[in-house]
This record gives sequence, structure tokens and C-alpha cells, in this order.
Amino acid sequence: MKYLNVMVDCGNGYNGYSEIEKACIKNYGDSELNSKIYTTYNGNEIDLSKFDDGQFVLTDGTLVLFENTIGYPERVYISVDVNGYGKKPNKLGKDLFMFQLMKDGKLLPMGAIDTDYYSDKDEYCSNTSTLGLNGAGCTIKYLN
Repeated sequence: MKYLNVMVDCGNGYNGYSEIEKACIKNYGDSELNSKIYTTYNGNEIDLSKFDDGQFVLTDGTLVLFENTIGYPERVYISVDVNGYGKKPNKLGKDLFMFQLMKDGKLLPMGAIDTDYYSDKDEYCSNTSTLGLNGAGCTIKYLN
């Protein structure tokens, strides 16, 4: 964060962290207390577990979210709400885009080949998919 113009440090968003109350996107596990700000590409409830290991808002309103998965294999995801925190549509794959930090240090747009949310059937970027992170695979499409 010291290299960016950070307006608000939202801390961590998971219930196990003491900073959850200051989190921009709160993840209380399977609870009605969870943030309802963001949805999947087609408007379903979003799986917040991929956005709760660090969060901050830049001075232009851009929200940046981190996920560092634990276990094998370890993954690092960086998600960005490009039109500003709290501004609609707040949908994964429409204004919230995901990237994956690969083991070789490359940062790839989610949906690219070898990323976790790549699908040759567009299951992660579809108006009809019911997957919990539908929209995650749209980043590569928007960049192309």
C-alpha cells in the first residue's frame, strides 16, 4: 500500500480477523451478516471467501481486494472494482475483475488459460451459470 494512493485501509474481511468491523467487504462465513454489496455476473450471491485477506480503497474510489489461499496449492488473487467502491453495478465480471498471481511471478487476468477460473465453456463468464464465482473468468474477455 505504501506505493499507492490509499484513502482507506479496510484491513481483512474475514470473521477470524480482529479487523472485520472496518472491512469494506465483510465475510462472516455462512451468515446473513455478510456484505451484500457484490454479486456474481448474473446477480446471484457471491462467495466472499476469495476477497477477504486484505482490502483497501484508493483515492479515486477504486477498491482492491486480496485473497491468499491457504493449503495446497497456494493461490494469490487480486480483485479490483474499477468504477469505485459502492458504485453499481457491483457485479463480478462487470465492474469487479479478478487477477491471479502465478507461481512464476506473472500476474494474469482471471479466465486466461492456466488460471483457476479458466473454462473453455465460459462457465465463469455466463448469464446462465450458477457457479459461485460466475464472472471471475470475464477479466480476460474484457481485456481482449
